[in-house]
Amino acid sequence: METVDGTTETVIEESTIYTREEFRTIDVGAIMRDGHPDITDGDLLIVERVAARRAELGRPLTVMDVGSGSGVLAGMIADRLPDCRVIANDVARNPLEQARDRLADKPGAEVYGSPFEQWQEPLDVMISWGSHHHLPHNHLTHARQLLGEHGLLILGDEFCPEYCTPEDAVRLKSAEVIELGGGYLLASDEEIAAYRKDGSVPEWSRELETRRRKTLWNWYKFVIDYAIERDNWMVAIAEMQITKDDVVTSFEEEHKLSPLIVEHELAVNGFQQRAKHVIGDREPALQSFFVYEFTVAAAEGPVAGQGRQ
Repeated sequence: METVDGTTETVIEESTIYTREEFRTIDVGAIMRDGHPDITDGDLLIVERVAARRAELGRPLTVMDVGSGSGVLAGMIADRLPDCRVIANDVARNPLEQARDRLADKPGAEVYGSPFEQWQEPLDVMISWGSHHHLPHNHLTHARQLLGEHGLLILGDEFCPEYCTPEDAVRLKSAEVIELGGGYLLASDEEIAAYRKDGSVPEWSRELETRRRKTLWNWYKFVIDYAIERDNWMVAIAEMQITKDDVVTSFEEEHKLSPLIVEHELAVNGFQQRAKHVIGDREPALQSFFVYEFTVAAAEGPVAGQGRQ
């Protein structure tokens, strides 16, 4: 994977659950909707928001679900809006094959099996549902270009429940860049330069990462218990693997950040928040799922930062 200093390294030899052999015949997208909290409710909300955008613009849309997994959400949108073009985009072998099977009988749906960064056609709606923390960190620049002035980004994710303090919020508000260096949050050009020079990480970033990991551990225990209570052991096993990936700081391919950090990340990458929807009704420590609607911010000179590079 590419690091903040532009080099390539392999952090962990094991792959994610979406390519591991034991999940070869398992539709992870489908079982998660049975044994994981909030995902089904998020599906329904996103379908409604895409339908609302279709009504708002008064014409068929080109919609891409980036990191679509096995195509569950893309199939729901294609059924609800048969006059729209719905593209399910993924690159992992197992879900890609499953998405092709699921969408084969839906005339308005198709599967794009190459990296999102290679897609060049304009989009009316880009959906990132549970995918933001998996995608290459320069994908927001490409998304902004594809969506243009009238496009809509629907970003829903399983975030790390909020772990930022009011003091962190003040610091983030003044940041003109958000990047990860070795899994640590860097929020200034000076911090990025120091990391690139000798791997230096600010004490603030280390403390923030400690809080992230502890908050995640509390959330994942809840999710795994939720699956076991429903006798869905495959989801519990998958979540234990995901937990391992996520609490390894340097494994940026599974690295959930807090809602506040992601909101600012979108802002410095040239997006304007249009709406924020909360999924689930729990205490803040167990509030992970949010769905955002973003539009491309009006140009006022160059974008301040390029986000998570």
